[in-house]
Amino acid sequence: MLLLILACTLAALTMLPSLELNSEYINLLPPKEEHRMLRQEVLNVSGSTPGDLYCLIEGEQVFTADTLNAVQKVLDELSTLEEVKKPLSPFSFVTVQKKGTRLSTFPLSPVKEGSSWTDEDAKIFKQRLEADEIAKGLLSTEEGNALLFQVALKEKRTDQADVHQKIRDIVNILSNYAEVSLIGTPLFEDRVLFYLSHDLNRLLILCMAVIVLLFYLAFRSKRAVIIPFSLSLIALVWTLACMVLLGYALTVVNIIVPSMVLILGSSYAIHVLSEYYRSLSANATKEERNQQIVDSVTRISKTIFGACLTTIVGFLSLLICELEAFKELGIAVSLGIFFCALLSMLYIPAILSILPTPKQKDLRTFTHGPIARLVHTLSLRSVRSWPVAIILFAALLVSFIFTKQQVSIETDYLTYFPKNDQLIAQSIAFAQEIGGSDPHYITLTAPEQEKNYFLRPDVLQQVHAFEEELLRTNKDITHMLSFSRYVAFLHSVHQGTSQIPDTPGLLLTLSRLLVVVSKQMEHPMLSSLISEDGSRITITVRSFDSRYNSWESLESVQKLQQSIRDARHLLPSELIIDDWGVGVDALRMSKSIASDQNRSLLLSLVLVLFIVIIQFKSFKTGVFALVPTLTGIMGNYLFMYLLDIPFDVVTIIFASVTVGVGVDAAIHFLLRFRRRQAEHPALPYEVVVAQTLEDTGRPILLTSSALILGLLVLLFASFLPIRYFGLLLSFALLVTTFATLFILPSLMIALHKLSARSRRRP
Repeated sequence: MLLLILACTLAALTMLPSLELNSEYINLLPPKEEHRMLRQEVLNVSGSTPGDLYCLIEGEQVFTADTLNAVQKVLDELSTLEEVKKPLSPFSFVTVQKKGTRLSTFPLSPVKEGSSWTDEDAKIFKQRLEADEIAKGLLSTEEGNALLFQVALKEKRTDQADVHQKIRDIVNILSNYAEVSLIGTPLFEDRVLFYLSHDLNRLLILCMAVIVLLFYLAFRSKRAVIIPFSLSLIALVWTLACMVLLGYALTVVNIIVPSMVLILGSSYAIHVLSEYYRSLSANATKEERNQQIVDSVTRISKTIFGACLTTIVGFLSLLICELEAFKELGIAVSLGIFFCALLSMLYIPAILSILPTPKQKDLRTFTHGPIARLVHTLSLRSVRSWPVAIILFAALLVSFIFTKQQVSIETDYLTYFPKNDQLIAQSIAFAQEIGGSDPHYITLTAPEQEKNYFLRPDVLQQVHAFEEELLRTNKDITHMLSFSRYVAFLHSVHQGTSQIPDTPGLLLTLSRLLVVVSKQMEHPMLSSLISEDGSRITITVRSFDSRYNSWESLESVQKLQQSIRDARHLLPSELIIDDWGVGVDALRMSKSIASDQNRSLLLSLVLVLFIVIIQFKSFKTGVFALVPTLTGIMGNYLFMYLLDIPFDVVTIIFASVTVGVGVDAAIHFLLRFRRRQAEHPALPYEVVVAQTLEDTGRPILLTSSALILGLLVLLFASFLPIRYFGLLLSFALLVTTFATLFILPSLMIALHKLSARSRRRP
């Protein structure tokens, strides 16, 4: 058996180098198909495009010859990189001027290619930039003290982080002249990758240290350290190998898989070793000892099987979630749990059979040590103070009803990073100056895709009124770019008033000029404003959270969508409106997360109840088994409410996980109680409960301590959701343990007394 386990482990080890880290947080929930198609058609980008980078240059010396020469040099170097498209910058932007009765195009930059900037050129450039209502706010701040250029990346590559570093090295030259910020979704993914790899190593080491320390303190024996530690490592290697075979990568969600497998693996080992130490005789012969090993494993097998099955059910309930990352997490951890349970039934007995019998002092420490004395005291307290536990349970139930709907949901990925991360600080500063780097798009489609629909003056005037209403009522909007606004700008240059022309001829002329400007710029930004057949236009909105003067939040996305609904009456009724973008996807993901949590929790509760009812052949016992788990979940809602901890992409699964993991101790207690009651039917009910608590209290405390301390290791993670997950699940298991040792016995005693009283009535 040991040779077979060794061979499987060596084979699994050869697969581990193929395990990848996936840093794509934003795409955890892919956009709707219709939005994906709009993105591809409007922006002319595919799903594999990594996204854009934005460079903000600000300071008093921005509009000087030295700084602008340095900017030009940087743009020239970026243009030579094969990995990027031609940057969009104020230097490449084309504006218009009136010559006689006609409009003509000319570049914002007065410097010809290959020439150097002078202070006079810089002055002219600034004047032109401030006069162009489209460029101002798009490629500079409204105050005119900064410049912005945009670098569009080509297809995503395996060495994408190296490409970003090349760009960063080139752009950093500008820090000698002004304050420079380089931000964008691709850079966030780089930071995610850094933190994932950093956390993976750190958390694994800390989990291993906790397991070793806890087992040594609990058993004071080398074998009690080496056996569970090696079991957890083997199960972890097998689990990671299965992830490779299934094509899974480690993401910001399932980065907790290795830690969970290590922690859960140790809990099963505690049950087996505790049963072994409890039943072992120090002077037994080898044959007697082997038989005692078999008997111990046989007795504890129902507990291991029940705990394994219910925990797997808790995680597999995530399969009904919409987010693929949740499904992968559920499958990966379920495999790890299965391997842990299997190894505890096969690997531990095989190892114990070749090791010498534990020393007498080790056995005495186990049965009469501090933990044993603590368990004895707790068992007496639990039985005598059962009314207090009932009152506490009732109070917790009331608080849960009050707080359940008060916990918020957070999907803003900026809040997940460490607050001292430089990229986060720069991104928030960027949002305050320019707005978010991920625009909100509003696409208007003509009825039945009528050609040239938006070249009708009456229609475009209504669209323009709609946009003006959005700007008037929504203070989160920092910039808006659209076909109607560009036409109004051209009209202001031509006629002196910013409005939509009343005649189709002038409107058609101005729209053709837009095509000319777009081609001269060699950038799809302006061409995305209206489709070639004039049947669709797209409004690009850049916004931030004006309440907190920070990055766009879910509240600001909802606020913008409400503004769109409120201003809808200004548009032709037959128009079709689609709003889309990263913010919309994040909002949809928050709703999906809430729905996933409710459905997976309900499913896990039903399945666990069904399993326990079958195992015990009793509906009442099945309900008893869920009492500690429900207590833990209710306690966590109160905990989250008091500490203002939100649900997020990781913590949302804590309830389903608690159902699977938290019910293990209750099953162990109820199995031993039923056996005790069958062996001693004449004993008073309270005495059987107290004896059961003494039998099971030690392994329950040890397994719970291992789980709680192991989960608290997640507090050292870089990402806030993972830290919250460790804190919440460890607190839930702490409450679950308390409920198993106090509330569950108290409810059993209370119901027994009520039943006995009803039987005595005539």
